[in-house]
Amino acid sequence: MSENLTPEQVVEQINAKFNETLATMPTKSDLDGLKNDVDALKGLEAKSQEIEKAIARFEGKMEAMAEKGFKTERAPRSMGEAISQAYVANIDKIKETAEKGGMMTLETKALFDTTINGDYTGNVALSTLEPGVSKIARPVIKIRDIVNMGTTASKFVTYISQSVQTSSEWVNEAGEKISGQPSYEEISEEVKKIAGTVKVSKEMLADLAFVQSEINSDLMASIDQSIEDALLNGAVGGINGILTNSVTFSAGTFAGTVVTPNISDVIRVAIAQIQNANFEPTHVVLNPEDVAAMQLTKSSTGEYTYPMFLLDVNRVANLSVVSTTNMTAGTFLVGDFTKSNVRMREAMNVQVGYVNDDFQRNMVTILAEARLVQYVKANDYPAFVDGVVATAIAALDVAP
Repeated sequence: MSENLTPEQVVEQINAKFNETLATMPTKSDLDGLKNDVDALKGLEAKSQEIEKAIARFEGKMEAMAEKGFKTERAPRSMGEAISQAYVANIDKIKETAEKGGMMTLETKALFDTTINGDYTGNVALSTLEPGVSKIARPVIKIRDIVNMGTTASKFVTYISQSVQTSSEWVNEAGEKISGQPSYEEISEEVKKIAGTVKVSKEMLADLAFVQSEINSDLMASIDQSIEDALLNGAVGGINGILTNSVTFSAGTFAGTVVTPNISDVIRVAIAQIQNANFEPTHVVLNPEDVAAMQLTKSSTGEYTYPMFLLDVNRVANLSVVSTTNMTAGTFLVGDFTKSNVRMREAMNVQVGYVNDDFQRNMVTILAEARLVQYVKANDYPAFVDGVVATAIAALDVAP
């Protein structure tokens, strides 16, 4: 309130502000400003009866305004608007400061809150997160697709193996017949378990839903890969592999008879070895490097022995070629894969729970496991032939 005005003039100014404010829907800030003016008027030591009546009228108007409610103060939509509002609210101080040649800081925080909600670190807020996880590549499951798959409900799989074959011979009329009594034995194969675990925080599972799915699928992929590798190579404490029971490549009558032999010649001789044991091979398993070497083989005049751009090069000597990194480079396996018996006791399953101090640490353990057995019956061992490519080629090569 200016000291140069009389109380009556002050009443007139306050009354004008009331009329101006009541012309529109007032805000709480408007009411607070009027209240300050009325309080200043009430603070006068000497007040006439007219002043007392004016104060009473003003208080009544303020009470009525409060009962009607206030207009919501719209927050500024931009920093520029916030600065503009701050300028208007402080215009008197700005003019006074400018006249003195000084500077004034406009406080816009209450009008324009620039706080960003959320917890961001690094450059997360500055980039777009693509869905999914870039995983380390694993070998494609192939061996399981060509073996003899089945199930079992027992801890052991038992089969009867013939140890002595029934025999017969030609006899003269009225001659004595031989006794061709066969013999059998019982063989059992034990089911083995393959399992893997991973620990994650409960917050991770709750906040990043896709992480749980990725972890589960990656765990299962790990189990699948371990099974795939063990079907070929076996595993310590686990199942037997086909290579555990296969027989070694033998050049036989082809030893030292093939001119400039290559990997295709090795496979063809291995097929003959299996057929001589009365089996019919179905597949040949090679490392991708050896598949490439086979397809790149050329004649002495430069022609490809396999027209890779014209025909199906995934077959050799009428066998399907299985290319997998689970097969060691430089080795091969030819066989009748229907003789590899895989029996699942417990299919792949995933469980989530607390282990040790997981509960105290707010962690959970995700477990994936499976139970199975793989076996080649003893009498079927000759259905599979394996060897080292370079060694086999050397055995076939014509002696210098």
